[in-house]
Amino acid sequence: MGLIMNKESKIYKLLPLILVFVGVPLLLWALGEFPKRSVFKELLSLIIILTFSLLLGQFFLTRTNKILVKQIKMSSVLKIHKFIGYVFIIIIMAHPFFIILPKFFDNTKTPFEAFTILLTSFNSLGIVLGMVAYMIMLIILITSFFRFKLHLQYRTWRKVHGYLAMLFIITATSHVINIGRYNSTSFSIYYLIVVASGIFYLLRIYLFKSTKKVIKND
Repeated sequence: MGLIMNKESKIYKLLPLILVFVGVPLLLWALGEFPKRSVFKELLSLIIILTFSLLLGQFFLTRTNKILVKQIKMSSVLKIHKFIGYVFIIIIMAHPFFIILPKFFDNTKTPFEAFTILLTSFNSLGIVLGMVAYMIMLIILITSFFRFKLHLQYRTWRKVHGYLAMLFIITATSHVINIGRYNSTSFSIYYLIVVASGIFYLLRIYLFKSTKKVIKND
């Protein structure tokens, strides 16, 4: 009983983040006037929208969120951060295949043709940004999974992880705003506000604290 109550308490304390990174994207998607497609395609798009939003929320599931850390403990915050990171990066990595998958069921292009176009469309800035974001995401996943085998000090690895995450979010968000199917003004404003806030909090921890230590040492 106590364990159940503890879990319910944690969910309640996470509610603001759930509303921002799940509720708001769902609301923008529901209210947006986007071209209607099949239920299957809409479902795949919705999965990607929520996955990307939750990855944006990773900025606020770290030690930077001091209020949350005090409420549910740092160890719990890190567990949630790791779970979302591993699960939803794997889902977002399947994003190109989500584009190709519907081609098995329509009569437009074959899956192979769609995949070839996807890999060779270097004339589109949005696709190039998507490819760069994809490569950074792979590096983040590999360096996180094999962190202990890299023989890096935790603080060094944490900074590398943070800066890679910033690069990924900047390129991925630029990709979404540039060619995303749901690149409405409302979605763009939402993404820009969240990304700017997340980067601000992360840089404040990395740069401000580093500066403070230098001053103390002097």
